Amino acid sequence: MSQDSRGLNYSGCDQQGVALFEEAFAWILDYQPNAMPKIDAILERYPDFVMAWVFKGYSIASEGRHSAFSGILPILGELKRLSRVANERELLHITALSHYQKGQVKEAVDVWSDILNQWPLDLVAFRQSTGNLFWFGEGQRLVDTAAKISPAWTEQTSGYGYFAGAFGFALEEVGQYDLAEKYARKAVDLNPSDLWAIHAMAHVFEMNARTDEGIEWITSRAEQLHQHNAFVGHVWWHLALFELELGRVENVLSLFDENIYPEASNFYLSVQNGASLLKRLEFIGVDVGDRWERLYEGVKEDIGDYVYLFTELHSAMILARNEKHDAIKQLNDSLKSERPLRYSYEGNLAIQLIAGIESYEKGEFKPAVTSIKPIRYRLSALGGSHAQQDIIGQYLIHSEHLLKHHSAVAGLMKERVSKRTRWDLSTARFLDKNQEIDRMLTSDNKEEAFKALLRKVI
Repeated sequence: MSQDSRGLNYSGCDQQGVALFEEAFAWILDYQPNAMPKIDAILERYPDFVMAWVFKGYSIASEGRHSAFSGILPILGELKRLSRVANERELLHITALSHYQKGQVKEAVDVWSDILNQWPLDLVAFRQSTGNLFWFGEGQRLVDTAAKISPAWTEQTSGYGYFAGAFGFALEEVGQYDLAEKYARKAVDLNPSDLWAIHAMAHVFEMNARTDEGIEWITSRAEQLHQHNAFVGHVWWHLALFELELGRVENVLSLFDENIYPEASNFYLSVQNGASLLKRLEFIGVDVGDRWERLYEGVKEDIGDYVYLFTELHSAMILARNEKHDAIKQLNDSLKSERPLRYSYEGNLAIQLIAGIESYEKGEFKPAVTSIKPIRYRLSALGGSHAQQDIIGQYLIHSEHLLKHHSAVAGLMKERVSKRTRWDLSTARFLDKNQEIDRMLTSDNKEEAFKALLRKVI
């Protein structure tokens, strides 16, 4: 039985096979393009390589759509044949993949947790677990998963950077920004191609309102970023947010057209990036032309098919902006259906938020507030980062503004400032922003004062 660089055993291959697998896995962890041919080449040479089959299944599932799960069935057939030679750890991975194929992703997360309890250096289980915990909105569990295995990892451990980058992002999502920055920077120092760690730092800059640093962080890597796969669109999205905060609308539109959503795509992250960025632009009065139509072309065949509910919220934005109200009903019907993936309350939360989004786009601002306001602190249950969830808060702020509920708008803006400004370390800046908001309330022209604030606070 062969071993990898962290001492884990593998069945159905020799040491050369393990080396090829680790090379392919690193390629995937760096979000490099065309990874599947590398896995297929390994399987052609080692048709009994258990973990290569498992990871091919995981890769298919990562498309983020229920319809993709059927592609895992032939792989499970191969793994059933190989289960007699698989070791205990590999059998657990086969069980997790079987759960995944059935849509029982939360059960798969529990299996990956069990794997990490016994084999804390299993990077495959760590990657699968942390990626899905994020999209299920389990931020604290995300941190706990990394923390519980951290004693097993040192800087001398092979692949430590991939562990550190994921730990850094998890820490950012629970507000531990200083520690998050420490781990993310270490990961990038060890491997400048670690896109997840680069992305983790972008989140730190966003949530600390360190706009200029965020722009420098991403633009200094612009040439490198073009080498990565579709995930890199999300890093460009972060750059667009920083540019938007400085009022550089033309730069934002160029990023959208060239890097974030250049053509119709059903890739779940592209859908999220595209919809949320267009809406942010519209909120500050920018005419985005026919770009919503491009987004609709991307999602129209996949309504209700997305695994992660956070994507479906963005599908609803696209459908509402294109006045496809029958399609929104179809989406809601899919969210009401019984699926092993999610708890019933999650579907209900999504339906309520979708109602708020649709109401806003119809110009019905009171029901928009009624739908969104009571559950605005429960958004994490539907996944997405703090930076991404912010778009729902903006729907609420603008609804309240259009209802002329000025004190409610001021309160919501102050909440947002408190999330994005290090009031404990940047007290003067925090107080200055609060005073700007208070001045809106006493302004003779509250409409103009609100518009002026949008670029500075929103």
